Amino acid sequence: MSLQLQIALDRIELERAVEITAAVAPHTDWIEVGTSLIKRFGITAVREVAAAAGPVPVLADLKTPDDASYEFTLAYEAGAASATVLGCAGDATLDAAVHVAAEHGREVVVDLMETTGERRAALAARLPSGVVLAAHVAKDAQRAGGSPTELLGPWRRGRRVAVAGGLTAADLPAFASGPDDVRVIVGSAVTGAVDPEAAARTLAAAASRVPFPS
Repeated sequence: MSLQLQIALDRIELERAVEITAAVAPHTDWIEVGTSLIKRFGITAVREVAAAAGPVPVLADLKTPDDASYEFTLAYEAGAASATVLGCAGDATLDAAVHVAAEHGREVVVDLMETTGERRAALAARLPSGVVLAAHVAKDAQRAGGSPTELLGPWRRGRRVAVAGGLTAADLPAFASGPDDVRVIVGSAVTGAVDPEAAARTLAAAASRVPFPS
């Protein structure tokens, strides 16, 4: 059982994103090029962050709702090791994302925001085991008090899972039980910190101290 850390870069200048990437890469398992960064700077953001991340894998948070073959190919060719597709997208789009990822030897993450419990269970039952299912509470929902724990359920057992939505180091122990592979995604707690590298070190230390049940 492992807990991985993913640092998300959102709502900042691309130059700053590249600077933060270089600083935090030694302290994290993944770097995420956030949706807002991609929307503002295009696929160039993925390419530049991937170059700055060195050996640390980069996720392109495309939140693809359609045309997954084209969008995922763009991200992978720009250096992304993973990309996201919306769980509320059609099954054909999800299947296309899985197919393109397999062709490139890369990863797929399914963003579960705005999905029902029934949909989450169905996705967990039908998608390949290598696909990561991300319990994500969107920014607007966070302001209303939403938490990614609300999206978790029996469907998570035996699955690779990611959790995201306003998380800090104090939240890590809550995700220490359940699936074999949990990825905790943290954004503004690092990118909004006075010292992002120090914030990343704190998160990494917290992740390493999280006790897992035997």
